Amino acid sequence: VIGTPAYMSPEQAQMSGLDVDTRTDIYSLGVLLYELLTGTTPFEREKFGDVSYDELRRIIREDEPPKPSSRISTLRADQSSTISEQRGIDVRRLGQMVQGELDWIVMKSLEKDRAHRYETAKNLAVDIERHLRDEPVSAGPPSTCYRLRKFIRRNRVAVVAATLVIGATLMGA
Repeated sequence: VIGTPAYMSPEQAQMSGLDVDTRTDIYSLGVLLYELLTGTTPFEREKFGDVSYDELRRIIREDEPPKPSSRISTLRADQSSTISEQRGIDVRRLGQMVQGELDWIVMKSLEKDRAHRYETAKNLAVDIERHLRDEPVSAGPPSTCYRLRKFIRRNRVAVVAATLVIGATLMGA
C-alpha cells in the first residue's frame, strides 16, 4: 500500500489494479480541505490506530465520512476551543458558514465513486472560486431556487431597485 491511510482514496485502498489517476489526488485534496475547515480528517486518526489492516481498508472504501459542518458541531471541547482560536471565529458560526456549499464541495471531492468526483484540480478550484464570488457551484443542486437565491445575493442593489420601480409602477397604475 502506498499512501497515508487518512488521505488514501477508496481506489487506493481497494488494491484492485484500478488505475490511480488525478481523481485520487482530488480525494486527497478533499481530505486537506476537510482538515482545513474542521481541524480533523474525515476519518479520525485514532480510529485507524485501533483497527486491523483489512478493517482500515474497508472503512476507507465503504464508510461515509460526516459532512464538515456536522463534524464541526460534534467536536470535543478542547478541539472546539483550538479551532475557535485558530480561526478567530466561534465554532457555531464556523459550522453555519461551512454548511451548504462548502459541505457540497468537500463531499464531492470525497465521493467513494471516483466518477462522481471532480475530474481535475482546476474544476475543484473553479468551484471554490465560484463559492467565494457567491455564484452557484457545480457541486450543488441544480435547482432554480438555489440559482435565483445566488443571483439575488450577488445583485442586491439592482434587485431592490427593480423591485421598487415595479412596485411604484403598480401602485401608480
